[in-house]
Amino acid sequence: MEIRSARQLHRFSRRYWLRLVRLLIVMILVVGIVLPLLAGAIPTYAILHGACGDNGERISDFGHAWESVAIPAHVGGQFRAYFVPSTNGATIIVPPAHRSGLNNRLAEADVLIRHGYGVLGFESRVCAKIGSSSLGYKEVSEVGDALHYLQTRSDVDSQKIGILGFSSAGATSIMAAARYPKIKAVVAEGGYADMGGLVDGNARLRYPDTLIRFSIRVSYRLFAGISIEKLSPVNVIKDIYPRPILLIYGTEEPSLPGAHKERKAAGDNAELWVVEGAIHGGYMAVAAAEYEQRVIEFFNRALLQS
Repeated sequence: MEIRSARQLHRFSRRYWLRLVRLLIVMILVVGIVLPLLAGAIPTYAILHGACGDNGERISDFGHAWESVAIPAHVGGQFRAYFVPSTNGATIIVPPAHRSGLNNRLAEADVLIRHGYGVLGFESRVCAKIGSSSLGYKEVSEVGDALHYLQTRSDVDSQKIGILGFSSAGATSIMAAARYPKIKAVVAEGGYADMGGLVDGNARLRYPDTLIRFSIRVSYRLFAGISIEKLSPVNVIKDIYPRPILLIYGTEEPSLPGAHKERKAAGDNAELWVVEGAIHGGYMAVAAAEYEQRVIEFFNRALLQS
């Protein structure tokens, strides 16, 4: 009996240590591999599938009457828009940044309207429930839908249409102008130049950064249905030439280096205004008068005096 007990104890001890080693291996895999992968996948999903950001503000809050519009979407369904007619003959499309609604960039739209420009603003595909966000590429399709709508209106001069977009919509604006020659002038604020490059960073093979970058790329393809390489305005900005481009960035935003690359890739039809002290989207907050002057003079030259 004593011999059997010793053998049983030995077997138990061996099984115990094997289980402990297996548990340790699993913990290492979870901490070392699974967690970095989740660190890339979860934020990517949240960014692409977040809730609509419409807070109920409208252009009428700035004292402007507007027409409620429903624009058919090429991808199916429709999205809401507002239209303020032009008094100077030119119209500006203001696409939504990320998951914005009809509240998107109203202060900027107000500037345009006060100077006689017509404005067509519309809600994001997320708010319209016609698809998840893609951070700019798929949204080009909605700009095409908006452009087609404007061309059906007798009160819009189809030769005097510009676009103004911020952040992801800044990227959308560049990619849309590269695709649609009917867009005659572009103001792009604070957008990324190349999302894949931003994800890669300095591309050093360091743990856990490499796994996180890999996860972001794979997750984006899985959740958005396209390669992250599609998010590259810098690769298509040259196709806008010779139509004029105004890039607006702040000194305090991380995407500023990409703005210089876009300016160089575009050609002499592009100009870059770097707003001293401005964070991402804070251009009017620190330089309202200069912002108004630069944007209006740009569109005047591009659409009214050309």
